[in-house]
Amino acid sequence: MVAEEQFEMYDDPFKMLILLATLVAEKQGVPLAYEKVPDYGNEVFALQNERFLYKKDGTEITWFEFLGRDIACSRDLSRSEYNRMFVDCMASLYAIG
Repeated sequence: MVAEEQFEMYDDPFKMLILLATLVAEKQGVPLAYEKVPDYGNEVFALQNERFLYKKDGTEITWFEFLGRDIACSRDLSRSEYNRMFVDCMASLYAIG
């Protein structure tokens, strides 16, 4: 059995951010535009143009002009921590859990 800490959906945690933005756009019925991600917010996270906020611990990820360019995170997180955070966000998007 694989330990929970070893599970990683992607080797690059920022691909998870792009997946989350894609799911938000899909849920809103709009195509994902990397230069203007759709605004979304719930009790777990907020996604706005050039900014992602994980409300549970204040982790903020920003990018410049379009999603994927000059990405910076307010905290140093392990890949495992990124994955847990984004899985939590995806679950909240679909009211799972």
